[in-house]
Amino acid sequence: MKKIVTAIGNEMLNKKLKEKNEIEIIGNDIQYKEGIFEILEKQKDIDFLILSENICEGEKIENIVQKIKINNSKIKIIIILENKKEEVENILIAKGVYKIIYHNQLEIKDLISLINENNETNENEELKKEIDYLKELMIEKNKVQEEQNLNLSIKKKIKNKIKNLNILLKKQKLNSKQEETENKPQIISVSGPSGVGKSIIAINLAKLMAAKNKKVLLIDFDILNHSLHTILGVTKIPQKLTKKENDEQNLNIYDFIININKKIKLLSATDILFGTKEKIDYIKIENTIEELKKEYKTIIIDTSSECFFDFTKTILQISDKTIFITEANILEIKKAKELLNIYTKEWKINKNKINIVFNKYDKDCINMNLLKEIFCEFNILGVLKYHSKYNMFINKNIKNSFFDKKIREEYLNINKKIGGNL
Repeated sequence: MKKIVTAIGNEMLNKKLKEKNEIEIIGNDIQYKEGIFEILEKQKDIDFLILSENICEGEKIENIVQKIKINNSKIKIIIILENKKEEVENILIAKGVYKIIYHNQLEIKDLISLINENNETNENEELKKEIDYLKELMIEKNKVQEEQNLNLSIKKKIKNKIKNLNILLKKQKLNSKQEETENKPQIISVSGPSGVGKSIIAINLAKLMAAKNKKVLLIDFDILNHSLHTILGVTKIPQKLTKKENDEQNLNIYDFIININKKIKLLSATDILFGTKEKIDYIKIENTIEELKKEYKTIIIDTSSECFFDFTKTILQISDKTIFITEANILEIKKAKELLNIYTKEWKINKNKINIVFNKYDKDCINMNLLKEIFCEFNILGVLKYHSKYNMFINKNIKNSFFDKKIREEYLNINKKIGGNL
């Protein structure tokens, strides 16, 4: 028998449900939203909650559902809406609501049917498992019979041949896939709100890839701040260009690339090459990056946090992967959610390309399980802890040395979760 709690603002309907033998109604009908959490705190074994939006008292019903699911992820929630609201329904379904019905369709027999439907499904699944198990037994019996008729020596040789062949095929397929991935140019954009550490992370990712013998180009597209060259201790424009006449049309893109070391190069003067922030040549950006892909297999682009720059949209669209950086506190998460909403809904950036990293993480940050709930639509790579050595990177212009072992391990873990292709 299933244990049910109702919060529909209708005591009469609650009493009628209690008359049904198939279910057990716990307590009286809840008339206010706080009462839901009070009874769920006391009763941990509730199977179903029937919840009406009429008792939400001004709070969005999807927010109440999320709080309930955090406290009790296994409870099945049946929502009663006043009328059809497609956007709200999509959010509720995404948050794990069991069923949605409307007040004008509300009948006791329908509620009973919904609750019992789950039992029938479980019974059917159990029956299917039993049938599948019986089939497996029959197949195994036939196999044993056939094997008894085979010469054991021949059988062993055949198995070894098949095993060796499978190993060779898997190895060949793996090598082919790895070669294809390594030869394909990767464009990785680093984005997120202002001040979360995008530039430091972009540089450290470049160092990680350079350590794996990859030739990396860093591009600074943070038009407002342009901090990569400062952190790396170089000038924004190569020294050789300062002696030339200021005739931009005759300058090649490669004239602006600065050597940081043998493996890492920097392109910082993007405002000179592509125009001011008020007038950026988007077509030139796409064409230039396509040209640079012929020379560099890995391109890391540090983007602007300002969403009113349309050229940021162009960069995110042409990127193979986007590493979105945020901090794990309420203010930064609010800014992150707003920015991600612009990326996915207004700019139509594919959610599968966006990978979340929580930077400067410590014991006072929001719990990781809750962060996974908040950003459940995206791939979460993990956390990067705050390190005092980040200030040393900035203040001492460290461009050739590598970060210490602990920091390196954090970046290696991030690399593994994004596919190991960085």
